[in-house]
Amino acid sequence: PQQARNAIISKVVIGVLLVVLFPVLAGSYIGQVLMLVGLYILMGMGLNLEVGLAGLLDLGYVAFFAVGAYTTALLTADSPHALAAMSYWEAMPIAVCASVVVGILFGIPVLGVRGDYLAVATMGLGEIVRVIVQSDAAAPLLAGAQGILQIPKPFIGSFELSDPVELFFLTLVCAAIAAYFAWRLETSRLGRAWMAVRDDEDVAQALGINLVKVKLLAYGIG
Repeated sequence: PQQARNAIISKVVIGVLLVVLFPVLAGSYIGQVLMLVGLYILMGMGLNLEVGLAGLLDLGYVAFFAVGAYTTALLTADSPHALAAMSYWEAMPIAVCASVVVGILFGIPVLGVRGDYLAVATMGLGEIVRVIVQSDAAAPLLAGAQGILQIPKPFIGSFELSDPVELFFLTLVCAAIAAYFAWRLETSRLGRAWMAVRDDEDVAQALGINLVKVKLLAYGIG
């Protein structure tokens, strides 16, 4: 057992060193690719709460990411479309709250829909967000298809995270924090309620689980 434990620890240490050193040695391009991988990991963990635990087949999940991204841009960008001149860290909790609110509003119209119908409905809602964001009607606020430019990089103290490798490490830390909370949620009372709803909604409701509350929490927290 001691040898097996030492082997596992050695593998973990080697894996951590590879994750830390490889982007630094590989350069900015690989750092940019890994940063995108980290963002998709974040997206996958949020989607896993909805689909994997709660069984809500959401094909419009990326709309939540769009809301968070545009909220951050509107609050931090150095452009005519900006609504404020906040730092990244000041704008981040507001962007998270905006995503949560949109997630709950997103879930209300599809509360009574299941299975393939839920997938089609959520895909339609996600497509609505994409069309609105890129439309000429929203262009005065959201800059249309061009998007909002001149978004400043995050700062830690006086240090600017301007290089893709540095942004990858920030994304990695955020992904690790999200993974911890997702793991804790899975073993919590709410996580067990999600899994009960996923397995059989009727039985879960008969056991006293509030389907509306549980589903909306899955959309919001996810």
